[in-house]
This record gives sequence, C-alpha cells and structure tokens, in this order.
Amino acid sequence: MSEQPRLSARPSRQELRKAIVRLRLEVQRQELRQEMHQLMQPLQHVREMGEGLRRQLPASAPLWAAGGAGLLALVLGRNRRLRRMLRLGLLLIPLLLEARSRNRSESGDEKAP
Repeated sequence: MSEQPRLSARPSRQELRKAIVRLRLEVQRQELRQEMHQLMQPLQHVREMGEGLRRQLPASAPLWAAGGAGLLALVLGRNRRLRRMLRLGLLLIPLLLEARSRNRSESGDEKAP
C-alpha cells in the first residue's frame, strides 16, 4: 500500500481534489490486484497440477501432450487453419522437449567435477 497524500494544515480545493484523485487511483489499483489474484488462482492450480504430472510421468509427458493435441484435432477438425497449427505443434513439441532435456543434462554435466 502506498503512502497517503500529505496535506497542509489548510489545504486548498485543488490540493483536496488531487488527494481525492490519488486515493481513488490507489483504491482502483488495490481492486485490480485483488481481482487479478482471484483470476490467477485457477491458472496457478492448473500449473501446479501440470508440474506434479510432469514429475510423476517425465518420460511419457510428450505422449500425453501429443494425445491431447490429437484429441483436440479430432474435436475441432473442421477448421483447416487450426488443423495445420495442431500438426505443426505435434511435430515441434517432442523436438523442443528433447532439446530442452539435452540442454538441462549438458548444463548438469558441466557442474559436476
């Protein structure tokens, strides 16, 4: 929370208006922070679930991702542009995950004596 505006002993109307505007802005900022926190809670929950799933099934995670993308392609298969993007994703996800795991293993090998 930010500082409250400081007013002189006998503030002018302009100073009072400025102080009121600053207080309103601060209240709006706090409301936005609270709303964003409430909106982000489900997303955080999904992220935590995904991280837990990745820890439990590290080798088969690309298969789950490919299966989910394939299922999505079947459900939304009539849209050609979406189908092309899903195919590209199916091709790139395993390659990106493999490159990521290689980078992690190489950086871990460098740290070992």
